[in-house]
Amino acid sequence: MLTKPMHGWSDFQLAGTSVYGLSYLDDIAIEWVTQAIHGLETMLPFCVKGFLEPNRFLCTVSYWNCHIICEDDERYPLNKKDVINELSHTNMLQFCQALYDDISQNLDEWAAFVDYDNEDMVKKKAMLAEKLMILKRLISEREEWFGNNRCFL
Repeated sequence: MLTKPMHGWSDFQLAGTSVYGLSYLDDIAIEWVTQAIHGLETMLPFCVKGFLEPNRFLCTVSYWNCHIICEDDERYPLNKKDVINELSHTNMLQFCQALYDDISQNLDEWAAFVDYDNEDMVKKKAMLAEKLMILKRLISEREEWFGNNRCFL
């Protein structure tokens, strides 16, 4: 889903969607893992965002699908032709598992993806690792909720 960060960029792609190059202007690992944790704790759809430079990237993670929207980041009214909409049949649990896998496999790179204020990378990496442990636990706890004959109201 997310490629290993390189030079302030990471590519994002879900099954059946285009590839989107996301920049370091958003701390993707921290922000996305935090949103995924909240989504699994509350069992409510959640949204993650990124910056494509110049456009904005939004991915709404719903129960059974993910909805991608790319729009200009200007304030003027948008036309339908100015917005990209894509859909992936990737459920919330699959999204969270892919996020966990991709971030944990490249923990050092993701911890260093955004470093605006010369942050303490040891502390940031430890915080990210702790969030990943919470996410992993929630994925395990919620797995049965996404089985056959399950639905969300």
